[in-house]
Amino acid sequence: MPRRLRITVPGYYHAINRGVNRKTIFLSDDDKEKFLEFLDTSRSIYQFIVHSFCILDNHYHLMLQTSGSNLSLVMRYINSRYAEYFNHKYSRVGPLWQGRYKSWYINDERYCWLLLRYIEMNPVRAGLSGKIGEYAFSSSSLIQSGQKLELLKGSCLWDKGVMSWLFPLTEDEFECLDQFQAQTMEKGKEEGVVRAKLIYNVADYFANVAPADVQRNTAVYQAFMDGIKQSDIAAHLDLSPAAVCKIVARERSKRALFAKIRDAGLLWSYAADICYTEDRQGLLIETVLKYADLDDLQMLFKLFGKRKIKAVWEKCMKSDMRFKKVNYFIARMFFDMKLEAEDFHEGRYARTDTLRLLAGQDRNAAAGTH
Repeated sequence: MPRRLRITVPGYYHAINRGVNRKTIFLSDDDKEKFLEFLDTSRSIYQFIVHSFCILDNHYHLMLQTSGSNLSLVMRYINSRYAEYFNHKYSRVGPLWQGRYKSWYINDERYCWLLLRYIEMNPVRAGLSGKIGEYAFSSSSLIQSGQKLELLKGSCLWDKGVMSWLFPLTEDEFECLDQFQAQTMEKGKEEGVVRAKLIYNVADYFANVAPADVQRNTAVYQAFMDGIKQSDIAAHLDLSPAAVCKIVARERSKRALFAKIRDAGLLWSYAADICYTEDRQGLLIETVLKYADLDDLQMLFKLFGKRKIKAVWEKCMKSDMRFKKVNYFIARMFFDMKLEAEDFHEGRYARTDTLRLLAGQDRNAAAGTH
């Protein structure tokens, strides 16, 4: 029997997965911390919001809000990265998870609030804590302690008074939650799904993008992030799936590098939540050239190539005497220019320009005498 198609439109989801044969898959606090690291990294890559989570010994619960049709990409990233980590750490082989993750689309406000309480009360039901908010690997614990709030960034559920009503569900509320989760939502019959199918059509992403346009790679990345399959993108652009995979990886690395220098405070004159776009390419190159470390410089050249970076360097940095030593290093090490440190000495460029101007005037004068 073929698998039932999942609902993957943008919105709120409850996602869960268990260890194979219900075995323990989080053997230590370090394992749970590592899983949360993967969750946070995935959040940065796929641009979704974490509203609630609970990491128990043999399973986890997540309440996520996606902005694209990419829930399957999110879950595949989290589950595969943790499985690789776990198998390597404990020298085991074979599947770690019981199967595909399970997910439910949250289409009702009451459903959302019941689910939040259900997820947060899981440690209490398992005997791991006495009350909601005490278990370290739950979102309510982060709210109580004020730690790691970056993971819940963007969540609208955790206002100042939310902890006061996070009490266990009653029997009637459990029954109501079961009814919500038992609802069937099929593709093509739910209004949001139909609308999403019209929006997330592979051709729409490339309608105004020429094959050689620099915007094409951005469109490839956005289509992939919205849940379009790499094979469908490849077929539409007459590329191989491997080529699409490389484009996505490169575009993802650009955004990761941009986020790294932003979070380091190097984009001091811009908003703290500024994100990478194609028109900020020059900003990224200039900032990395001026302030980033060697690893970031090497990544920059790998992502953008020598010609593009040199154009930005010559326009924005080469004649800036504040970066005299950095300019010398970049010129010698990355552009293979046979220069000496004195070539970047203050006043050198002004003097050279003056000499060239005088030489040009002399040539013009000589030409006028003939």
